[in-house]
Amino acid sequence: MAYAERVSHPNLYFDLTREFNAHGRVALLASGQAVVYYRLAIMSKDGDWIVRETEEACRRILEILAEHGARYRPGAPLDVRWLAGGWSSHFEFTDPRGRRGRCDFFSRAPRVPPEILAALFAAPERREELAVVSVEALIRMKQTQRAKDYPVIGELARQLVPERELELTTDPDRVLELASEYGAGSQRPCVRAARAHAGRLPVVRALAEEIDHLQQQDRVRVERFARYSQAYLRAFRAMNRGELILPASHERICALAERLLPPTLPVEDADEDAE
Repeated sequence: MAYAERVSHPNLYFDLTREFNAHGRVALLASGQAVVYYRLAIMSKDGDWIVRETEEACRRILEILAEHGARYRPGAPLDVRWLAGGWSSHFEFTDPRGRRGRCDFFSRAPRVPPEILAALFAAPERREELAVVSVEALIRMKQTQRAKDYPVIGELARQLVPERELELTTDPDRVLELASEYGAGSQRPCVRAARAHAGRLPVVRALAEEIDHLQQQDRVRVERFARYSQAYLRAFRAMNRGELILPASHERICALAERLLPPTLPVEDADEDAE
């Protein structure tokens, strides 16, 4: 049982995950709350889910959010047309206990190959388990422009078998420890530096260059989506809060997006990742 399941107060986002998947797996808990599930954090302020890219899954999630009195926050509609283009959808509500819930949904998880996502949704369901992304998928999602994500990656990687940890860890000491036994076939520069017995500094430098490259890739990805959503988000923010409450707001948001938000980015800026 994960750490957060043993604390005295229930986790709002774990409970929502169970609601979403009560009649079949349609949403996998991801990002910060998945880090909580894997016992590497006590709390995370928002909930993120990878959604099965079907109309049925979107409908199910929208129904549950409407039951909670949720409203749209700035983002794309929760609709397969925009999910398939890499956009994300955002909602918020306040539950009867006064807890604020912020919920984000996407189907094209950053840096996670489609076949891995398909396997996660196809995994056998066990009622006692929460539907959460795998550790390796979570690591790839955490390869963002934010510096704070990289120590988390190092800790998550410790939960993998040594060969996979070596390919994904951000901890230079773990690279140095594992490289001689498990790194023979690795093409990762930091692993090759460790196997060359060049000392710790070349390993640290190689990791720093790798992390900087990942950060710059993610920055470009996010900026592309931001550029093509400017007009849409201006119109969205001009709406009043009452117009954003589910279920009535969904059709309004879809109509707005049909006018101002391209379902997919233009070819020159195409990117398979989520915003």
